[in-house]
Amino acid sequence: MLAMLAAVAAAAALVPLEARGQELPPRNQALLLLRVLAYDRNLKARAGTAVTVAVVYRPGDRHSEDRRTALVAAFEEVSRDVVVAGLPVKVEAVGYRDAADLEARLEAGHATLAYVDPALVRAAPDIAQAAARHGVLSADGSRAMVEAGLAVGVVAQGGKASLLVNLRAARQGGADLDAALLAVSEMVHD
Repeated sequence: MLAMLAAVAAAAALVPLEARGQELPPRNQALLLLRVLAYDRNLKARAGTAVTVAVVYRPGDRHSEDRRTALVAAFEEVSRDVVVAGLPVKVEAVGYRDAADLEARLEAGHATLAYVDPALVRAAPDIAQAAARHGVLSADGSRAMVEAGLAVGVVAQGGKASLLVNLRAARQGGADLDAALLAVSEMVHD
């Protein structure tokens, strides 16, 4: 377990940041989020036979659709080399219409992690609640989304990658995050 934690901390510290310095590249977000899932003691109960990542985006928003494409590709690329707690990783794109539709799609797809595009910041509280009702951990690459109620964020901070955890939201989503992961994370409250 300590070796895995060291790997997460090392990966976070060495992740090269985009020129803007505000956002981690999609591949690095995918890698770090899958590593975070390995620290969820309830993962196998929540995931079943595979870890399914739902990339939730706003249809019709060009920037959101571009980020969806990049993130789906990143999660698929990382999943070719990485398993989480011995489980394979599947990825699907989920267009957001409303909370009820999202809830039905998360349940039908047996999602384990919902990566939510920042274009949906106004809907983040509803999305977080819908995800939590189905034992889905919600995540993003921005502080604003974690402050709005999502469970986990991987962000650029001080020139390196950092983990943000909204512990209340993570617990509502059925996750039981290991104390070792929480020790290297910044706690955020919504």
